[in-house]
Amino acid sequence: MRVNDIDLRLLLKFQPEAGRLLIGEERFLLFRQDAFGTLRKLLFEQLGPALAPSLLAQFGYRCGTGDYSSMTGDTQWDTEMDKLAAGPTMHCWEGLVRADPTVLEYNRQTGHFCMRGTWLNSYEAQLHLELFGKSTTPVCHTLTGYASGWGTAFFGSPVLAIEPTCIARGDEICSFYLQPPDRFGPEADPWRHALHANHSSLFEMSRELAEKVATVERQEELIRRLSTPVLEVWKDVLAVPIIGSVDEVRSQILMESVLEAVSRRGSRCIILDITGVEAVDSQSASYLVKVVRAAQLLGTHCVVTGISAQVASKMVEAGTDLREIQTLRTLSDGIQASLRFLASGHKSHR
Repeated sequence: MRVNDIDLRLLLKFQPEAGRLLIGEERFLLFRQDAFGTLRKLLFEQLGPALAPSLLAQFGYRCGTGDYSSMTGDTQWDTEMDKLAAGPTMHCWEGLVRADPTVLEYNRQTGHFCMRGTWLNSYEAQLHLELFGKSTTPVCHTLTGYASGWGTAFFGSPVLAIEPTCIARGDEICSFYLQPPDRFGPEADPWRHALHANHSSLFEMSRELAEKVATVERQEELIRRLSTPVLEVWKDVLAVPIIGSVDEVRSQILMESVLEAVSRRGSRCIILDITGVEAVDSQSASYLVKVVRAAQLLGTHCVVTGISAQVASKMVEAGTDLREIQTLRTLSDGIQASLRFLASGHKSHR
């Protein structure tokens, strides 16, 4: 068989009744390019620029060795060069890229292997430009992985493919270069690392990523709590200055802080000062009211201060019921009102 005889239309066995597509006994899958683009985008966003290329390269490597096994198992090739060139040809037939080798050399006895060429219409370069824009590094990770896998399977010893130029990086064309890994210098390190990252190192990178995410979440939680201080401004009077926005998560933290402080200190009055709140809509207003209601259930007299005319108008428009909540303009007004409440001899309901 010659490389020009490859015709994927004749090799594919469609079995819709069984929900399968085969080449020989190997099952193949068809996916939309934009769907694979979604997967690629998620890999880079969730795993980062170090781990995602490694997973893509190893995926491509497995595709290359798998295709080699399927195409050469029971096939009698006219020449070894036809067998080697079948890899780039399969790339073309599978719709991944048009691979045009310009150099094909090998000698198993001396360990010499060299393949060079260009890639036209790389699906990876196209996807990367659409999803992320111009890159600072080559991006055809599955294609180099595939070439490494096919070349290694053919040569019988490790062969590494790198991508010297890539249109996603701003180069005029994507190109490939294959030879034994030890023949390359440090310029091939990204491709070496991508293919040789083992499962334990990948797990370690994933674990480090999870730890970093957990650290960020803890820091965000700490920032939220520190941004909601509960201050004792007078005996039996607490004040909570609220700055920024009030969402569901922060309102829950605010409620926990207020109730914990009231229970621990036995305070009879608490002032929620919203002077520094960026904006109040119906949702944030309902969150604030819930905090006030929860504190009142503990028998604490609540005052809300810092309500501007604009905020008051928004709360009225939102239908927020403030009839049972004392509202005042300034924190100073709130402190004086709380002191008058204490001086009047009101008892808590606890």
